[in-house]
Amino acid sequence: MTVSLRARFITILFILFIFSTALLLAGCAARQDRLQDLVTTEYFLDKAGFQQWPVNDTTPKRQALLNSIPRGKITTFEKGGVTYHAYTDEHAQRLYIGDGAAYQKYEAMTHGRKLCERVTAPDSSKFWSCYDEYKSLGGTQLGK
Repeated sequence: MTVSLRARFITILFILFIFSTALLLAGCAARQDRLQDLVTTEYFLDKAGFQQWPVNDTTPKRQALLNSIPRGKITTFEKGGVTYHAYTDEHAQRLYIGDGAAYQKYEAMTHGRKLCERVTAPDSSKFWSCYDEYKSLGGTQLGK
């Protein structure tokens, strides 16, 4: 009887080990896919003409914008008929900012693949404040 209980216990431990390993590997694969999508998105944004704005402690408005934009989404900001799109790379501490032409080129380059969702910002004030800061620090006009 003791041997039978011991064998059952070992079998249960083995099954738990296999199940845990499978879950761990599935989680790693999902994370790898997500990381690959992020790198691919950033590559296409760069090639489409999105400008990279570095974020650091001398650019508080950019930091506020970086913190307010949803992760993994291209956020659209509009004001007075002017439209810009922003994407965050919080690991590298930078923003990708592009005009309508850059966004259209990004869409064409990705051939309809939905690497990231596009959302419209409910409040664009942080973006326009950040844009004014960017220009005051010598940044160039987007799309030029």
